[in-house]
Amino acid sequence: MIGHLFAVITMADPAIPNPAPVAPPGADKILELVGNLKWASGVALLVGFFGGLVVWAGGRWVDHHRAGRVGVIMMLCAMAGAILYGIGYQLISHFAGT
Repeated sequence: MIGHLFAVITMADPAIPNPAPVAPPGADKILELVGNLKWASGVALLVGFFGGLVVWAGGRWVDHHRAGRVGVIMMLCAMAGAILYGIGYQLISHFAGT
């Protein structure tokens, strides 16, 4: 019974036309905003990593262990963010089916 119901629901009527998808108004502005956000997040990851490198090196230079540890944590957070940044697009594209 469920198989028959599924077949009835998924059966397409050839008399009903299937129009092509059309982008909504303002879609180009949204894509531009998303591109700017992606660029800013990439810059933030780079600044976080190299800022952590400077803090780590400065902490080691003046023998301040807490600053050295904070720098390492900054670099690790930037690396984890970069991994998520790289994986996120592929996951979204995969689940969106494009």
